Amino acid sequence: MERLPLYCQGERRGEVTLSLWGPNGARTEITASMADPGDGLYRAFLTGEQGELPLGVLAPEEGRLSVRRRLYNRDVEQLGRLHRGEARRSFRFEETSLCWRETRCPAQLFQSRFLRERLIRQGRGWWRREGSVLLLALPLEEGRPFPLEALFCLGRIQCVEGSRCVVYAFREEEPILWREG
Repeated sequence: MERLPLYCQGERRGEVTLSLWGPNGARTEITASMADPGDGLYRAFLTGEQGELPLGVLAPEEGRLSVRRRLYNRDVEQLGRLHRGEARRSFRFEETSLCWRETRCPAQLFQSRFLRERLIRQGRGWWRREGSVLLLALPLEEGRPFPLEALFCLGRIQCVEGSRCVVYAFREEEPILWREG
């Protein structure tokens, strides 16, 4: 078994263990674990002299964050001499509001005349911020026009607060193509 330090935000916070696994030891089981800082979602990486290998999202387990992967030895060997593990925050909890907020007048969320004119008769919708991006969810209702039809190619269909909606993303009131995650 090999043990390497797991660094997070420049500090040693945990450990990565590597051990042979399976018939003839053809794979390596890699476990990365650290204390949960409680401030975001983290992804783990194994780093070596020839690059890095993503291990996945660190998930809560027994009061810690951890991830376990079984990889082919050849994939691990391509890294060359191993240096350490790294945990990198994907996003901070306080930067992302995962809760949708209802609005009875989505037009009020914008200064843009173009958007206000198209949203004034919309009725209800939901919104939330993810960093600098404003997400706007407008219900798809049978018999009603497609919400913000002029931007339909930028919308994403998803369920929001129990309603089938079109979700649009805006940065500084400019519509953008956005993918969650």
